[in-house]
Amino acid sequence: MNKFPKLSIATAALIILSIFGYASGYRLDGLSAARANTLVPKDSVLIDEVMFSWGGIYVFDSSEKPVTAISTKKFGLLWTSKSSVWQFHHNDSIKTIGSATFNESGKKATILCVLVNDSNISYIEAGPGENRIIKHVQIGEPLTFSWEESIQTDRLSPKAFDKNGKLLFDYRYPETSFIRQEDLKWYPVKDILRP
Repeated sequence: MNKFPKLSIATAALIILSIFGYASGYRLDGLSAARANTLVPKDSVLIDEVMFSWGGIYVFDSSEKPVTAISTKKFGLLWTSKSSVWQFHHNDSIKTIGSATFNESGKKATILCVLVNDSNISYIEAGPGENRIIKHVQIGEPLTFSWEESIQTDRLSPKAFDKNGKLLFDYRYPETSFIRQEDLKWYPVKDILRP
């Protein structure tokens, strides 16, 4: 008879903890946690994901905005997503649909995800120094770069080339004295102002 009340209390406590955890955004997998992130629009579509030993980074697109959500493992088997980064919509030949730099308690990552709609672009390279990565383009398919380190976006220095190695676009701010976050995008090389 004594076991029944203890079992009921334990069951009730487990149910309450589960409800509280679910309401707080904890989920059983990284993608579900990323979708539960309050900054990820409900109509978003998963474009790409990059998994790390500590969690994952998920790139979504929606009619509202592209969003990158970072999910981390917590308490062994639970996941949560408390970090996200959004991009501005641009109707350009190359669109950045996801980017994030993460550095928390030894968990480090950087990703850059682009979508190319220009058949003249053959490949894109990005990354600092020895960690530079080259990827060939497939029109309309996401192209995701990732590093297991925290790298500032301006140090990635992404560039797009044609099949002959001619530089066509680079990802940067415009060369003006006034900088706005929405101006960070892909610019044709011919638009670079030279002194």
